[in-house]
Amino acid sequence: DGSHYMGFHSDDEVENGPSKDNRVIASVTFGEGRRFVFKRKSDGTKVELTLAPGSLLLMKGRTQSIWKHAVPKTSKPMGKRLNLTYRVLL
Repeated sequence: DGSHYMGFHSDDEVENGPSKDNRVIASVTFGEGRRFVFKRKSDGTKVELTLAPGSLLLMKGRTQSIWKHAVPKTSKPMGKRLNLTYRVLL
């Protein structure tokens, strides 16, 4: 439902790869679509998109170095959602 959320963060842990500029994270959404927000670390600029059912989001290159990302809470009634996240752990 809309009360489930993920706060702003970057997946920039060393376990996700030795180079911060070469990490790749793939995220697949099933069920209800949700709002997804990127926030630039340097100035707080936000970019929003909707993760539609069946969508694939790739975060690669310098994404984790430059941006934080979140799935915010919403008061709007939402159906169930499942997100699968893939990453290489070293």
